[in-house]
Amino acid sequence: MQVGYVLCSPDFLKVLCLSKGHEGVEMVEIESTKDINRSICLSDLTEVKNVYERLREKNLIGSLQIVNVAKLYKKLY
Repeated sequence: MQVGYVLCSPDFLKVLCLSKGHEGVEMVEIESTKDINRSICLSDLTEVKNVYERLREKNLIGSLQIVNVAKLYKKLY
């Protein structure tokens, strides 16, 4: 179980994860806690904001929301 903040889609259906080869990022649909555990989760809100801005500058991601990972776990249970 992770603790901190993650980047997810506005509808809370997908979460940002590292790709399989760890060479990029991808949006993964949340179907179980394993998908949340794979997500990029940082404990500091400022760190998540910095990562989000850098990924947006490089056009790797679109519009996402920063949410506490506990909210996503709670949604599944």
